[in-house]
Amino acid sequence: MNDYLWPSPRQEKKSWRYWSSHLAAIAFGLLLSWLLLEGLLRIAYPLLPLTIQSTLRHVHMTPFTNQQLLPPQIWQHDDNFQFISRANINNELQYPDPRVGFHTTTKNWLDPNSHVGFRVPAPDWEPRWPVDAVVVGDSFSFCYTEYGDCWVQLLADWYGLSMVNLGQVATGSVSHLNVLRTFGLPYEPRLVIWQWYGNDFNDDYGFAVQRGEVAGEVFLPPEIAWAPEGRVARWLYDNSAVYRVVDTIARPPDVQTAVTMFADPYHIQTDRLDLAFGRRYTLDSTNMDDPKNQFGRQQTQAAILEAKQALAERDIRLVVVLVPAKEVVYASWTEPVLGVEQLTAISESSHLMLSFCQEQNLRCLDATPALQAFAEQEEQLYWPEDTHLNGLGNQRLTELIWAFLVDEELVKKP
Repeated sequence: MNDYLWPSPRQEKKSWRYWSSHLAAIAFGLLLSWLLLEGLLRIAYPLLPLTIQSTLRHVHMTPFTNQQLLPPQIWQHDDNFQFISRANINNELQYPDPRVGFHTTTKNWLDPNSHVGFRVPAPDWEPRWPVDAVVVGDSFSFCYTEYGDCWVQLLADWYGLSMVNLGQVATGSVSHLNVLRTFGLPYEPRLVIWQWYGNDFNDDYGFAVQRGEVAGEVFLPPEIAWAPEGRVARWLYDNSAVYRVVDTIARPPDVQTAVTMFADPYHIQTDRLDLAFGRRYTLDSTNMDDPKNQFGRQQTQAAILEAKQALAERDIRLVVVLVPAKEVVYASWTEPVLGVEQLTAISESSHLMLSFCQEQNLRCLDATPALQAFAEQEEQLYWPEDTHLNGLGNQRLTELIWAFLVDEELVKKP
């Protein structure tokens, strides 16, 4: 006789109800946990590590709105000018870095219908004639501050100069030449201020790749380069903070590097200073042992020489302003961490530019020594977790540029 007893229909029904209810409870718990974590990531966003903030900045606040955790950026690639700001932006809050925000207004006074916008104090801004100076440069001219704190505007406010700001973020010298020819020369300024930063060689290489002039890969932010293609995956990527984090973690090492390369691994804090520094991007973009940067150096020098000639033909003076890296300005604090060799490598591109200035008899202002002197007094000149000058740093740079212009007899004291 078989001792095994098959469950009765009533027992089977009870067993099915038991397991289905438990599975439903587990599924509900997982869903609730997911939703709670989604809400927590959004609420705690300002407190999250910078790498996670960067990963999540484009996630929607809710699936029912297109509003993102941070406002959509106004910058985009352009084949003629490398990167541009959209025109006709009216006092929009922008976060080029998740921890640095400011309001931005742009317009193109020369061509109101142009897709290229430049930063201005107000929508109704017009240049005052004659124009004293046109500025070309990168994000250090665009300024990561409210515009009233930007050195370009401070030269106008403090010293009465008529200024036109044509700075664009994430651009190098070839872009600056194109901007100057297209939008700067029609203003017929007395002076052009050409702002330069240590990653410009790297930017000029990147622009050559972007234009197809040399082989290479155009750098795209991870949220664009690795966005999934499937409809469901894409919806989750846009709307789920949890999915976005997990998806990024599961990506290959090159994606992880792209996410972390703009995060600073070192942090020093004193009673008066708060410094994060040493990000991978800074080290790579200023590494002159890299053939890419050497190629970009040639591009930079050719662009400046072309600009010099074009300006000389119009009797327009040229001044090149070299803005140093945070690590170099605060060398007393960063050198014990980075080491002399690494710090020397970061500043090498600046030394090469200064040599180029001397060889070509260019008027060049190296802001490094003066900013280092202010740093020794523990003045906070840069944003704590960003590479750009803050309001005080812009004020100090304004003073330096004005003194240089006076010494070179390019302006008269009011």
